Amino acid sequence: MKIKDFERFDVNTGEIGKGDLFVGPEGQQINLQGVNVLWTGVDTVRQLFDGRLKPGLLARIVDAYNESYDATIKVKGIEFKVQSGRRGGFKYILQNREYGLTILVQNFYTEADSPGTHLKIEASPRWIYERSSQEIHDELAEWGMFFLKGIKPVGIALHLAVDFQGWEPPQDFAQHFVTRAKTITVHNGLSDLVFKGLDGATINGRGETYTFGKANSLQVCLYDKSKEIDVSDKRAFMESIWECAVNEDTFPDTCYDPDKPVWRLEIRFHHRIVNEISQGTSGMKPIYTYMDAVPHLTGLWQYALKSNRYEFKREWCHPIWTKLRDDIGFGYSAPDLMYKRAKKEPGCGNEKNVSLAFGNLLSIYARNRFNARQAWDCLKKSGLWEDLCNYYRRREIYENELFQLVQDGLTKRRLLTKVAA
Repeated sequence: MKIKDFERFDVNTGEIGKGDLFVGPEGQQINLQGVNVLWTGVDTVRQLFDGRLKPGLLARIVDAYNESYDATIKVKGIEFKVQSGRRGGFKYILQNREYGLTILVQNFYTEADSPGTHLKIEASPRWIYERSSQEIHDELAEWGMFFLKGIKPVGIALHLAVDFQGWEPPQDFAQHFVTRAKTITVHNGLSDLVFKGLDGATINGRGETYTFGKANSLQVCLYDKSKEIDVSDKRAFMESIWECAVNEDTFPDTCYDPDKPVWRLEIRFHHRIVNEISQGTSGMKPIYTYMDAVPHLTGLWQYALKSNRYEFKREWCHPIWTKLRDDIGFGYSAPDLMYKRAKKEPGCGNEKNVSLAFGNLLSIYARNRFNARQAWDCLKKSGLWEDLCNYYRRREIYENELFQLVQDGLTKRRLLTKVAA
């Protein structure tokens, strides 16, 4: 199915193919001249590193964690609060919100003295904003080398965002959004509505947050950023950025209107999706670091907005989506590549058997009321473990995410199948 766009027309120059007047197949006219882009950039970076943990530094973290609930530790002269990182698949989290880094240390499912994916570093929007691309890359590597020996970058997750004013999603936005994602969430300020598929969905009031897809995949999120910045206490920071935005009519003054809502379209690429795209796109080198990703940010953005789109009517892209897809850039023009995700090819010959055995074991564990930790320990002793790990590693899914699959699988079987009886 070929997706079609409205014809674009620049009323000032008469040029076709550019401008903010969009003319539809039946002569419909939509003028987006009032839409102002206030900021475009990378909102979040999560860098994964493989290697061996330095035992001296790890011992300091363990001692601090065991010492007290409010434990802190100084690393490279910067103070971090030490907390449990179990929910993120790591043993420890070092966090300093003011500095802008969150560091997850020691993979929960790999021995501390064994090589593994022992480090994940998450950079905040402000930390990213204050640095050049090269500085982001270099500083993440420096932090990584401080924690690990034999360091190797193995993946990067990215959140790309654009903030704009002058257009708001209508009440039926979700019903006209085309996506492969099975999970859709609409939040209207009072409650969340989560549903699978879009048929029969009803939304009371105007949605404030639309989320398509899961966090461990490719996620598209459209939300009222001007409300979110008060919740996250970022108003002063974001308004200082928005106030730098100008257009031809307002120059040299800002085009930001503090009395109007600012909407953000955010595309969140899990590191697995970034790896799949780099492997599936002909002529593209692997993307394991920030500088690997930088030349492709615009291309990744366009790829996401083609496969997830807001339609005016069937097969016709809505003009606002065309504008956001084609007019937004992240420093580089999109390379002339056909971006495509690679689905992993079977590698060990018994993949179907491994998958079936895994599912059947989970059903047995669920029937016997095993919790996730008991199921995990039994899987390790089942004779399936090595093949199972290889099966998922080929799909860029590591132990911490595999544990989540076990947990989700047990829950699903208890709630939705006969094992609950």
